[in-house]
Amino acid sequence: MKTNMRNLKIFLLVFLLISFTSCNDFLDINTSPNEPADVPVELVFPAAVGSTAYVLGGWYQILGGMWAQHWTQSTGASQYRDIDSYDLQTDAFDDRQYGELYTGALNDYKYIRETAKQNENWSFYLMATVMQAYTYQVLADIYDEIPFSESLQGEGGLLTPKFDGGQVVYDSLIARIDEALAKDLSAVTVEDPGTKDVVFGGDMTKWVQFANTLKLKIYIRQVEVRESVAFAGIQSLFANPNFLTVDAKFSSFKDEPENRNPVYETGVDRLGGSISISRTLFSFLQENGDPRLNEIMDYPVSSPTLHNTLVQGDYLNTLPTNIQGLSTPTLEPLDAVYFISAAESYFLQAEAVVRAGVAGDAQSLYNSGIEASFEKFGATGASDVYEDGKVYAFPTAGTLDQKIEAIVTQKWVSMANSQGLEAFFEQNRTGYPDFFTVAVNNVTSGQFPKRLFFPQSERTGNPGNLPAIKPLTEPVWWAK
Repeated sequence: MKTNMRNLKIFLLVFLLISFTSCNDFLDINTSPNEPADVPVELVFPAAVGSTAYVLGGWYQILGGMWAQHWTQSTGASQYRDIDSYDLQTDAFDDRQYGELYTGALNDYKYIRETAKQNENWSFYLMATVMQAYTYQVLADIYDEIPFSESLQGEGGLLTPKFDGGQVVYDSLIARIDEALAKDLSAVTVEDPGTKDVVFGGDMTKWVQFANTLKLKIYIRQVEVRESVAFAGIQSLFANPNFLTVDAKFSSFKDEPENRNPVYETGVDRLGGSISISRTLFSFLQENGDPRLNEIMDYPVSSPTLHNTLVQGDYLNTLPTNIQGLSTPTLEPLDAVYFISAAESYFLQAEAVVRAGVAGDAQSLYNSGIEASFEKFGATGASDVYEDGKVYAFPTAGTLDQKIEAIVTQKWVSMANSQGLEAFFEQNRTGYPDFFTVAVNNVTSGQFPKRLFFPQSERTGNPGNLPAIKPLTEPVWWAK
């Protein structure tokens, strides 16, 4: 695995980080621990988070939005047909996405962790550990096996690291997070995080909650394949529950070219006309009279009072002829990139209560998740859909599967337009929502995608350690 060897001057790094000039700038100012410059961690951290947000909130969000059936490729355009038809090749999500996460974000988090540990700056140590764990988990969930234990070693280390399976990665991430949580967060020998913390503005209580919520997600994702491990972890977290009640997100954007939300920048401004709303999402919201519908999607330009959507992957349909006749997602230039939303946190807790039998009110947590989702979309009237007897009322007397279906389906709605990849993972894990339709123009003989191919850079640069290539339709290790 190559390390990023850009030898940038410190004054340029400081200038770019303080001014937050653009998401693209974040991708050009990564700092390697192998470089001679001793850059303060409080300056590297915003760049690292920006790198994670730009990649996962950009092209990976487009992938997830389509594979989670929130979005589909519009007619009259072709930009994302390969994604929507499951026809991805080995060069998909390669150097600019997969490569940037390793040489950029993950490498920078490693530098921050090592430097902060040396200085006993435990605030930045925890922050970098959580963000590094979050980034590694996403990669493990989409590729199943990734360079991990031998990765990021740079000069003098292994440039061709072995691949570790997702289970090994998961166990190691839990151990890293626990080790960071055990540090004394009041022992800070340099400047407090403050505004250099582009996620919570220096609030370490929220970082502890983020760490716990990420651990909860890691445990819940394993419930179908390692129930005893998952339940033990959930029970330990609920012995002293302390989870997110606010969004963990990155929102340092400006409404000007190359400074905006990456999906807006790519999918609306530069490559506009390709992303439309999937009939799967629209039908669910419409059939249930969901007040979030018009907050999640905009009317077509050609029919400003009547929504029109495509069946998933039906981009060869001759009508409408282009995006002007289709409903589109409400994407704005200043939209945040979400790592874990408040709604997701509540839904994770609700599932933990119904699955593991830990103390808690699953119905109340589920309702809070819907409330947080409504707030996120700017909709009102949440209680009108979740109160007893209403369309989304929690099935308190239902079976375990019925409760899981309700929780995960509402989580899926809450993730529209912002957490598509996470929604895709959850559908892989649980089978919910269970009303997905295979893309009309699929090339997989009617099978849903479950993973990505290993990037071409790994095939050519690390062939001796590359695991056997599996089809896109092969489930990852934790999938149902």
